[in-house]
Amino acid sequence: MILNALSSDTLCASLFSNYPEIIRVAAFVASFTFILIILTLIGIFYHRVKHGKMVRLSTLAEGEIIEELNDHLFLFDSVTDIPEADMNAIVDKLTVLKNKNDVFGQSMADVLIHLQTNLTGAFDNIISSTFSRLKLRKFTLNRLRSSFWFLRTKGLNEVHEMQDGHSLPIVYKLVNDRNADVRVAAYTVLIKMKTRYCFDFLSNEKEELSEWHLIVLGDAVTATENADIPDFKNYLTGANKSLIILSVRLIVTYLQFNAIPELLLMLDNEDEQLRNQIIIALGKLAADNGEERLIGKYDEETDRNKSAILFSLGQIGSGKSLNFIVEKFLEAGDFAIMKSAASAIFAHPGDLKDQILQSLTTVREDHLAMLRSFN
Repeated sequence: MILNALSSDTLCASLFSNYPEIIRVAAFVASFTFILIILTLIGIFYHRVKHGKMVRLSTLAEGEIIEELNDHLFLFDSVTDIPEADMNAIVDKLTVLKNKNDVFGQSMADVLIHLQTNLTGAFDNIISSTFSRLKLRKFTLNRLRSSFWFLRTKGLNEVHEMQDGHSLPIVYKLVNDRNADVRVAAYTVLIKMKTRYCFDFLSNEKEELSEWHLIVLGDAVTATENADIPDFKNYLTGANKSLIILSVRLIVTYLQFNAIPELLLMLDNEDEQLRNQIIIALGKLAADNGEERLIGKYDEETDRNKSAILFSLGQIGSGKSLNFIVEKFLEAGDFAIMKSAASAIFAHPGDLKDQILQSLTTVREDHLAMLRSFN
């Protein structure tokens, strides 16, 4: 027995030599565990002390850096107002601070990136010019190459904030990162910096992304001014359901009505969540040529999708589906379906809506209560 041989030479074995073997083994395990606990506590204490020291040094460094920037750099309204000799002198002073130690160097990069993110106007050029002259890009590169995913993500955010086009080759490599958060951050940088092929992830990403990832990517697209928006219907045939859903949402955002035929074809998709997104999209696009298709799908759908169909028919609001909506409203035993049908009735133009409401005088009390809630 290996443990037997190991324990026979230990202090515990000699101290408990007169005890049975099982007690000697237990004593060895207890002693070993105790030593591990002590070493762990020492390690935690050491790292806390070290972290506290680093925080204090970073705070001190940031204070000095901000004071230097206020005293010399932010006296000017724009980078073109700074004489070249003065700019060189300011950079020399900041370089001395940067080279004090690694804490000052990283703090210098962090302060300028923070200012670039939060200040607008002429200060953008002053900060980006200073960042470049101080050669602080290496700190961002260190983060992009870090073994920790959260540092790689932070580095990607810095690439965008500083509009660092020189780091794009590394960003392109990170779209193949094993961590989904890093990949999404890389996609976001490529979108916001309006690079070529920035929408390729819609067909290349293999892993299903979370709802949060979809929100981040959607916001990146819509927040990027003058982006070269593609035809998102081209990405509806992929194998990644989450990115098909994102494409459907972007079709709605950019009112790409030419995608309606493809969306109608996808109503037969076997995935219930995807069908739900398609039904919602057809309503938001007011796809009146899809009303018959939606009505035909109603009976075979889940309750959630039945509610979505009724709501979408109301958004289309052509009046052709009004009798169907009223019928489902009167039949409804499910509260959500009844509410969606009532909402669809009230979404129609005033004359059609009033005509239907006048005919619904002799209905159940719960129906009347639902209708009153929309008045």
